[in-house]
Amino acid sequence: MPLHCESDQPGQHDDGTPFERFRLRNSAGMQVDILDYGATLQALRVPDRETGEPVNLVLGFSDPAQYLQSHPYFGAVVGRYANRLEKARFELDGQTFQIPPNEGDNALHGGPRGLSFQRFEGVLFEEADLVGVTLSLRSPDGDMGFPGDLDVTVHYSLDEANRLTIDYEAQSSKPTVVSLTNHAYFNLRGRGDVRDHCLECAAGHYLVLDEASIPTGTIAPVAETPYDFLTSATPREREQVPNEQLARAGGHDVALVLDKTPQGKPHATLTEPHSGRHLDVFTDQPSLQLYTGIGLDGTLSDHEGHAIKAFGGLALEAQQFPDAPNHGHFPSTRLDPGERYRQHTCYQLTF
Repeated sequence: MPLHCESDQPGQHDDGTPFERFRLRNSAGMQVDILDYGATLQALRVPDRETGEPVNLVLGFSDPAQYLQSHPYFGAVVGRYANRLEKARFELDGQTFQIPPNEGDNALHGGPRGLSFQRFEGVLFEEADLVGVTLSLRSPDGDMGFPGDLDVTVHYSLDEANRLTIDYEAQSSKPTVVSLTNHAYFNLRGRGDVRDHCLECAAGHYLVLDEASIPTGTIAPVAETPYDFLTSATPREREQVPNEQLARAGGHDVALVLDKTPQGKPHATLTEPHSGRHLDVFTDQPSLQLYTGIGLDGTLSDHEGHAIKAFGGLALEAQQFPDAPNHGHFPSTRLDPGERYRQHTCYQLTF
C-alpha cells in the first residue's frame, strides 16, 4: 500500500464528543496512530521481519478513554513546559508565576492539566512524499499559571524512509516560557526489559540533579558515569557504574546534553539486538531526556492486556533543559509576542 492517511472515531470524550484518531501508513507497513487528546502517539506498528505480523513499538492503551485518566504521559505531547520546574514556579520580567505542583513541590510537564490532558483539533494532510496530521489548540492566558494565550501546533508526518517527524510551533500573546516534547515510551522488541536495548548518544555531558530530581545547575561530563553512551552500551551495563544520582532515581532518568553532530548523523540510536530493529533520533533541541520507565508499576495494561511494568519502555524526549527558566546560564526558553517557537524531532526506524 502506498502512503495513506485516514481518521476514525474510536470512542467518546467525557463530554460525549467523539475521539478523533488519525492513522498514517507507508508502503513498508509502518503504521502510526495519533489521538486528538494530548496529540498522543497511541501506537507505532511495524511488520516483524520473520512473521510479517505487526508489532507495536510504543507503550499505550487500546481504549482511548484510558488516556482521560491519570497515566505516565504515554505518547503524549507534554507542555507548556516539559520536565520539571523547581517549586512549580519561575520568574519573568520581575514577576513570579506559580504552576500547580504535581510532583511534590515541583511542577512536572506543565502541571496536572498540561497539554497532555487537553484536546487538540486535527486535520490530515497529504503531500507527494509524505502524509501527516496537524493538531492545534489554544492554551489560554493563565492556563496552569503560565502567562499568555499560547497557540500550539504539532505536525506529525510519515514518509517512505520510515521517518516519523514531529514539528512543533507556538506563539504567545505575552512573554512566557515554552518547552514541548513527546513522551513516547519505546520498546523495539514490543515487550520485555528495555535495559537490554543498546543506546548510543552524542552527549558528552549531562545535568546533575538534586534529591528532588531538579538540576543543580552543574553540567558535568559523562565520562566514568552511568550516563556515558558515547559508545553503544545497554542501560543495564551502565547501571553497574556507581553513581549517587542513578541510585536515588532507581535507574536512568537524566537530561543528556547533546553535542553537535555532522549533518545526517543521528543524535541517538536505539537498537534491539534480538529483532534487529533500531531507531535513529534527530533533533534541534539541546537535550534528550533518557528515562527507562522506572516508575511504571504494573497497575496499567497495554494494547494486548499485558501489565506495563518498570523498565517496560524507554523514553528519548528531545527538549529544552529542565528548569531552565530558573537557571540563567541554561539556554533560554523565553518566548515573546511576535516570535515563533519551533522544535523539530525525527524518529527513523529500521526494521
